Amino acid sequence: MTTGKFNDMSAMEALRRAQAISVGPFVFQAVAAMEDLGLLGILGDLGPGESITREEMARRSGVSLYGVSVLLDLAVTADIVIENPENGGLSLSKLGIYLTSDPMTRVNLAFTRHVCYQGLEKLTDSLKTGRPEGLRVFTADHDTIYPFLKDLPEKAREAWFGFDHFYSDRLFPKALPELFRRFHPRLIYDVGGNTGKFALAATDYDPEVKVTVIDLPEQCEKARENFQKAGREERARVFPADILKEEPALPGEADIWWLSQFLDCFSAGDISGIISRIYRAARPDAVLAVNEILGDRQKNEVASLVVDATSLYFTALANGRSRFYHARELISLIEGAGFKLCDEIDHLGMGHTVMFFRKNPEAEYEEGRRGAGHEG
Repeated sequence: MTTGKFNDMSAMEALRRAQAISVGPFVFQAVAAMEDLGLLGILGDLGPGESITREEMARRSGVSLYGVSVLLDLAVTADIVIENPENGGLSLSKLGIYLTSDPMTRVNLAFTRHVCYQGLEKLTDSLKTGRPEGLRVFTADHDTIYPFLKDLPEKAREAWFGFDHFYSDRLFPKALPELFRRFHPRLIYDVGGNTGKFALAATDYDPEVKVTVIDLPEQCEKARENFQKAGREERARVFPADILKEEPALPGEADIWWLSQFLDCFSAGDISGIISRIYRAARPDAVLAVNEILGDRQKNEVASLVVDATSLYFTALANGRSRFYHARELISLIEGAGFKLCDEIDHLGMGHTVMFFRKNPEAEYEEGRRGAGHEG
């Protein structure tokens, strides 16, 4: 609910929701246990109209009848499982079907469970210190999660990249036609390009475009490996740099500076510094294209809830200072560094907004200078 009045919700509904929050961790961990023990899989394999008893589930799964019963009692009460009162037959509800088979729900569930759940216990400490205190669940040797991504435990690493790629993979097919239709770029800088997913997608989309990933050395190393595996070294390169530092000097020949799900990794102060650095390096006619998931630009309340909830990952685990921003704040930060918003597209992919900025809105895009160089 983005806006509302005190009496929009009845007292009983408010109490019901309050209790759902109070016992929410129990429900979450029960779902996790049912997944690990194979109970959700057994229910998910049932055909239309089929059901199964607790005794049969215990036999098939190898879990004690006690274990099956305590989990299924809660699953029924939480509307995840439906129980036939006449014969005790159990089957998945609509909610249970989403939990077991909806790709977005599965990705979000894994990210919450394997990356965030334990670290979120340190949310209060993170808000007090401005540091990702929950990251200590995984390591005490890093101030942010990003240099440590490749060293996360296997399930956490798979969940982190699965979450990141699920959303970006659904954005790129929508965003690339817009970028090329509007600007026909021949050289793109992908700032914070991570493992090179966008660079590979862009060079697949256009046979002439070149992309340089600008990111931390650790990420550039992985991106370079992926470019070599794809046989794309001639058009997909890397430029190792810490964007928060002034050295080395950034290259400046790109037609488009592409920042995708990148600024949410930084505090407001850091964003001002990053965009100012890009502004100084960029050509006068260059385009700054910023893709973000914005909490106030979602299609419905459920999407807004997921975005604003997941935003706390940045507080507790990523760096202690950043978030999924709302549009007004992010645009103000970028324009404060000198760029001017020229256009924006909402609801691309899975709730993304792509915003286009220019140094000088009056200047025309100089197609003749496209791809003047390619660093890396």
